[in-house]
Amino acid sequence: MKKIRIILALIAWSCFLIPHTATKANASSAYDLIVAVNSFRYENGLKELPTNVYLMAAAQNQATYLASTYGATPPGESEGHLGEGGSDATDRAVQVGYVVITGVQIRENWAGVDASTALDALLKSTWGDADNTGLMLNEYATQIGAGVALIDNMVYYVLNIAVDYSVSPTSSTVTVKTTETPGVVPVAVSTPNADGSIIHIVEKGQALWSIAITYGVTVDQIRILNNLSANAAIYEGDHLIIRPAYTATPTPIPTNTPMPPTRTPIPPQTPQALKTQSNGSLLDTVNGSGGREILGIALMVICGACLAYLIYTMLRKKG
Repeated sequence: MKKIRIILALIAWSCFLIPHTATKANASSAYDLIVAVNSFRYENGLKELPTNVYLMAAAQNQATYLASTYGATPPGESEGHLGEGGSDATDRAVQVGYVVITGVQIRENWAGVDASTALDALLKSTWGDADNTGLMLNEYATQIGAGVALIDNMVYYVLNIAVDYSVSPTSSTVTVKTTETPGVVPVAVSTPNADGSIIHIVEKGQALWSIAITYGVTVDQIRILNNLSANAAIYEGDHLIIRPAYTATPTPIPTNTPMPPTRTPIPPQTPQALKTQSNGSLLDTVNGSGGREILGIALMVICGACLAYLIYTMLRKKG
């Protein structure tokens, strides 16, 4: 009986030694954070901010830097705004290609929280102070970007917002409302038209980045096709050209190609048998070719020579 009690005690003790796998919550994406912030602005009477790819890159670089540098122990508020080499938000945006014009500042919110933290709690609680809320609801804000990095069960959120203090605000006094942040609005793919074009009708809560991802294109391509500037925002009901109509390829006109002249074949020549001249052919040739005069001259020369020889002989005898 004592042995049984010892065995049961060992089994119970071993249960405490077996490691338990902690269930980690999935962190929200950078695009989820942008949708949440834009919804927060919309609830408070402010326009939604367009996503800027350079601000996205700068925010992601800072989130990755914080995660790799501090791990599961976030730094202090001021240290979290310093990046590699002591850079600030504007420096990091310029490094990735963002053009900062006069009057524009890149401002930043950041947080290191448990991965199970909901975005609504992040915006209303973690960033619920005057400085962080004031940035998200800034009247002079023009563009937005975000980055997210997860390490162990700690997630780092970085929010970059471009603020242009050289323009007038687009709304009046802001009254903060405390309503729940809606989720991401899915994008339904439009059917191509008969001419091959694709037109997407923007729905509430959709952004250029989510539309671009759904159709497999880039944000810049959509901007170029629709003549949108870098600061332009899209609104519910807008018709966006995702793919233009096909351009008909002109059909080439057939031309008559002159044919090369056909060579007339030359019939082969049949060899002819050579004629053998007969004995009288020479005389016939002479008679037939008008050689009678030549023959007469030759006879006269011969006769003259004979006569001269005869006279010479006779004179020689007399002498």
